[in-house]
Amino acid sequence: MKTILITLMVLCFAACTEDDSTSGPELRSEVMLYPNGLAYDGCQAHVALNWNDPQKIIRYAPDAESVALVENFVGKEQQKQGTIVYKFTDRKKTVECGWNSKFEADEITIVSIR
Repeated sequence: MKTILITLMVLCFAACTEDDSTSGPELRSEVMLYPNGLAYDGCQAHVALNWNDPQKIIRYAPDAESVALVENFVGKEQQKQGTIVYKFTDRKKTVECGWNSKFEADEITIVSIR
């Protein structure tokens, strides 16, 4: 009886744990944030590291919840520099741009923007 009770407790505990869809540690980076710019032939919301050097630009696509953070932070500007804390989701996302172009980027969850 004791073995059954312990087994049930372990199974219940495993079922109640929170499923975190992000992986790895939280990272902090200086980035350029871009809101959804499809209306003026820009791209959907994304963030860019090393934006000053075209040879070294790294682009990430925020997940659905993080897009709202980017939009609120940037406001009515076309881009805004900031510092983000983020985690990778281990998924790829296609970012659409004007003139029917697009690029694939690693998807991230943004924890905070300053």
